[in-house]
Amino acid sequence: MQPTDAEISAALARYRERIVSHNRKALTQIVQMAEAAQPRAPKTHEGMRKARLRFIRDVLGITRPELGQNPAERIDGLADVEAFWPELVRTLALDGVYITENNEQRERDRVAYREGVLTRLREQGDGDAANLEFPDDFWTLMGLVDSLEGHGWPQWRDEGQQIRFWDGLGESVEEVAQRVVDVGDLDLDLECLAGWECGSGPETTCYVLYCRAGEDGGSDGGGDTGNKSWQWRYVANMGQYGVEVLDNVVELLKWHEELNAPDLEQLDSYTNSVFTD
Repeated sequence: MQPTDAEISAALARYRERIVSHNRKALTQIVQMAEAAQPRAPKTHEGMRKARLRFIRDVLGITRPELGQNPAERIDGLADVEAFWPELVRTLALDGVYITENNEQRERDRVAYREGVLTRLREQGDGDAANLEFPDDFWTLMGLVDSLEGHGWPQWRDEGQQIRFWDGLGESVEEVAQRVVDVGDLDLDLECLAGWECGSGPETTCYVLYCRAGEDGGSDGGGDTGNKSWQWRYVANMGQYGVEVLDNVVELLKWHEELNAPDLEQLDSYTNSVFTD
């Protein structure tokens, strides 16, 4: 059974709350470690301040602080992470999603995304695949957020610590059309009729696939497709770590909200890079 719009909205709210809460704990801990870190060689007070500031800017992915175009770029001290927290959540997707402030633009972008997928499926002209409808639950999700980023912050994600299941809106019809895959090339224990690549991560490619269980009964990972009928499903091929198959967006969000959350007991490794000389 496919989820209702209300169920999708509730699952998304849980997803965002869980991720933003964990990210806040992690970044608070990282800031505290940076404040307590000491250089190996003597430094002036100003030198230590600049080193700590450079460190936290690296964590937040700030490469051009002089631009000052968003709150992250205006960080001028460790205390600013707390002061600017709501703005940082929005601009850095610290709740696991990007959301444009322009609802009209999102609507144009999600129409383009859907049209890109369906246009390419029609161009392929492969019988049933050409007549498929866009998945309703994913359409609902696209009306609420612009991407699914998962746990972490810019440096965490840039270092390949997270699977970005959905790269998000903003591509043209032609660009989205290029995401549609030849399902015959997929090395998955699934019977697939059609689909597209929606995201990626370390050793991972993510798909939205119209599929059912293969001869051996389904996924190599936690997903269990059994003998289910044909439908749109959400698939993460994680290479040596297996394949995850989720039946709908609510299942996807429940899985992704737990995935690769930073271990609060292992964050001390970050302090090694506060002072680099």
